[in-house]
Amino acid sequence: MDRQRNSLGGLTGGIFLIGLAIAIFFSGGHFFLPIFFATLAFCSLIGSLVTLNPRAFYGGLQGFAWLLGLGILFLPGVGFWPWILVLCGISSILGILARPIMAGILGMGILGAASMANQQPTYQPPQSTYEPYQQGYQPQPPAQSPETYQEGGQQYSYQPQPQYEQPQVQYPQELPPQQQ
Repeated sequence: MDRQRNSLGGLTGGIFLIGLAIAIFFSGGHFFLPIFFATLAFCSLIGSLVTLNPRAFYGGLQGFAWLLGLGILFLPGVGFWPWILVLCGISSILGILARPIMAGILGMGILGAASMANQQPTYQPPQSTYEPYQQGYQPQPPAQSPETYQEGGQQYSYQPQPQYEQPQVQYPQELPPQQQ
C-alpha cells in the first residue's frame, strides 16, 4: 500500500513539474497563471486521492475547484470581479454537499475499502455474567485506631478529638441597617 502511495505521490510531483515547465514556456503570453493554477488544481486532486481518505479527497476536491476556477479567471478576456462570485458560490455548494459527497466516496470501491482498513478497532468491554450476592450486607467493624504513633523518633499517644456536628467557629453577627 505504501509503495502505491509513493508512486502516486511521484505522479503528482511529475505533473507539477511538467505543468510548471509548460507555464514558463508560455510565459511570453498571458497564459502563465491559468496554466499554473490548472496544474496546481490537478496536483491537489491527485494528491488527495493518494491518501485514500474520503475527507482528504473532499478537501482536494475543494482545492481543485478553487484552483481551476482561479486559472479560468486569469484567462485573457475573462473578467475577474463578477466571476469570482460564481467561484464562491460553487465553493459554498460544495460545502453544503460535503456529507453526501463523502458518503458517495465511501461507497466507491477503492476509497471505501481503504477507509475501512484505516479505521481503528472499537473497544468492546469484556462480557461478564451477573451473580447475585447471597449473603446480604455485612458491615465491617470499625478500624481500630493505634494507641500510639511515632513522629520524629519520639513516641506519642493518640488522643481522639471529639466530633462536633456544628463548626466551633463563631462568625460575627451582621448588624441590622442603621436608620437615620
